[in-house]
Amino acid sequence: MKKLTLSILLLVFLMSCKTQQISLGLSEQKFTREHHYATRMELSVYRTVYLDNQTTEFYYFKDSKLYKMDHGFTPYGATKPQPTR
Repeated sequence: MKKLTLSILLLVFLMSCKTQQISLGLSEQKFTREHHYATRMELSVYRTVYLDNQTTEFYYFKDSKLYKMDHGFTPYGATKPQPTR
């Protein structure tokens, strides 16, 4: 009986945890709504790049859709990463 109760509690806990789903094709509007702490690093005709300040990951949007995610690169002598080209 204790194992069953523990299993049910564990299952309920795991189901209640909400994870943020970030996948390619995510709209820029939904991303900015859910990641209010992200800063826009680049805005051009070709793309928009956001930096997630919590994970230091870059998110690249083209036509308001997410098409790439990476950690950027750190140029020699620099302390902060930059978005890739």
